[in-house]
Amino acid sequence: MLTAMIVHCHGRHSTILACAHREIPPLHNMVAVSGGPNVPVAPYATFGSEELAEGVVRTLDGRFACLMANHGLIALGPKLSVAMAIAEEIEEQGAVYCGTLAIGGPQLLDRAEMDRILKAFGQYGQRDAQS
Repeated sequence: MLTAMIVHCHGRHSTILACAHREIPPLHNMVAVSGGPNVPVAPYATFGSEELAEGVVRTLDGRFACLMANHGLIALGPKLSVAMAIAEEIEEQGAVYCGTLAIGGPQLLDRAEMDRILKAFGQYGQRDAQS
């Protein structure tokens, strides 16, 4: 059985986007910390409901983060520190996206580039000597 730690928050920018039902598109390579080329939005359902939980699970579909319509952000990781780091980065990407919208919108990375970034994330950063 796999265990995941979950962080749920109402960060300002991720909540703004969630309330607008706007995903975070591939505007920066760090969007890939979500586990995909964008950060999708789960459909609205009442907080605490099974319907919300089911919608989040469907939307995550193997990813590490998504927005929840009219609610906030949820992030997953194998450890709490990882889930928190993902949530913090997605909030930052939400801020970047909101900022770009204020000056005419972002220039998005294409799917091929996001695929390269997602692949590179598998080998990115420091590794243990045993890795």
